[in-house]
Amino acid sequence: MTTTRAPSAAPPSDAAVRRRIRRMRVAAAGRIDPSSVYCVLLAIVMATALVWHPLTAAVWPAGGDGLSIPLLAVAALALLAFFGVLRRVGPVVVTRADATWLLVAPVSRRTLLTPALLLTAFAAVVVGGLLGLAVAGRAVGRPAEATVVVAGAFGGAALGLLLVLLAVRCQQRPRTGRVVDLVAGGTAATLVVAAAAADRLAGGYALPDAVPPPASAVLAPALIVVSLAAAAVARVWWRLDGWPTHRIVEASATVGSYADAVYAIEPSFLAEQGSRRYWRRRTGIRTSRLVRARRVPPLVAQDLLSAGRRPGRLPWLVGTAMLPALVADGPAWLLAAVVLVGALAAASVTGEATHTDASNPAALRLLGLSARRVLSQRLVVPAVVAALWGALALALAQVTGELAGPWWALGVAVGPAAAVAALYRAKISASSIGTIFIDTPVGAFPSGVLLWLVNGVDVVAVLALPVVISLFTVQAPEPLGWSAVLTQAALSIAGCLVLTLRRSAARTVAV
Repeated sequence: MTTTRAPSAAPPSDAAVRRRIRRMRVAAAGRIDPSSVYCVLLAIVMATALVWHPLTAAVWPAGGDGLSIPLLAVAALALLAFFGVLRRVGPVVVTRADATWLLVAPVSRRTLLTPALLLTAFAAVVVGGLLGLAVAGRAVGRPAEATVVVAGAFGGAALGLLLVLLAVRCQQRPRTGRVVDLVAGGTAATLVVAAAAADRLAGGYALPDAVPPPASAVLAPALIVVSLAAAAVARVWWRLDGWPTHRIVEASATVGSYADAVYAIEPSFLAEQGSRRYWRRRTGIRTSRLVRARRVPPLVAQDLLSAGRRPGRLPWLVGTAMLPALVADGPAWLLAAVVLVGALAAASVTGEATHTDASNPAALRLLGLSARRVLSQRLVVPAVVAALWGALALALAQVTGELAGPWWALGVAVGPAAAVAALYRAKISASSIGTIFIDTPVGAFPSGVLLWLVNGVDVVAVLALPVVISLFTVQAPEPLGWSAVLTQAALSIAGCLVLTLRRSAARTVAV
């Protein structure tokens, strides 16, 4: 007697699975409302009408001034910023719903990831093409030949596609991504320094006329690079079925968290998500001797380790220290704003630990530390970093000849004041300081966003009042007096004492 087996059902096709999912979504949420389509199309038309003329003037100005180092540096910084966005969003990613249901379904992974890859490639071509046109429009005179336009567009598109391929490679190999991120950060900081030095010290160094090659010599390599890059993108598309699941799920969770933060208008959550993503990828971290050393307080050692394990921030701090030199000959209020905000940003390098202390005070209670000791230890590293940044920034601004006297000492004295403001800013999130909604013509948004944006800036503006007064009243060739430095140092010390010696800091064991 022979055994009879039931016929096995053939696995459903990708089209059948997607058709089933589409029907379930329509049954649950309904079809697209025509009014929603009308609102989206109207918004696109209005946005095009508003930005078309400014965008055209920025991409293709009325006249070309030739290539210069600041122009090339700005274009390279824009490409690096686009690469940073690609690194944050994937770039190969799906929605969280698709990652939950479709990744485990019998659906081809290539079909699932194709829309994200095509959208990323299209965005790279558009951004790179516009940047290429902007550089070409400023490099050549008028009237410009059609070959110049085509060469600029295809050259920028080629660079954009190469960045997409690099971002995809970094997503596949996190170790390579960490190295590339570090190199990109250092390159961006170097470009900022080069652009600032060329603009301030050399008056915007213009390259010789023989440096830009002819358009015909650029067009042929650009077409070849675009073709090879498109072929490489097609190769990536063909191998999407072999992508590991955890890479897609991780990128989907990150993009979903960013979308939630944008939808809830919670900017502080973006920084927290970025910090969690950064430390989640760090493995094999060894315990440093700073933790075991009794001479270094534990929270100071933690801040030192946190700053040392994120070396990519150091080039950015050096690059941003050039900003006061760029605006030294401008209005005094702009220079004061750049110095105060820059010092606050430099003091915020260890703000993640303070934010964690405020959100999880139980960990501090386990250490047996009072809030006074916690705040005293948390002030050390931010004060030193802000003091070094202020000294470098004001010293570079003095090199331009717009300032005279011991401005570097004034930058050192403003460091503790910036550290106090950074601690106030790190302890509070946007959702915890304002829940009242403000009605505007474009919709309602919580007041906590506005309060969070100015949180800490008001503190540093009050504690750094001698710096602001000096920038408004003391101009070269009049030298800065040491009385302003001593006044600023006394006010900074007073701010630290008010923060640490208040009665609540002595009673509670939390920040």
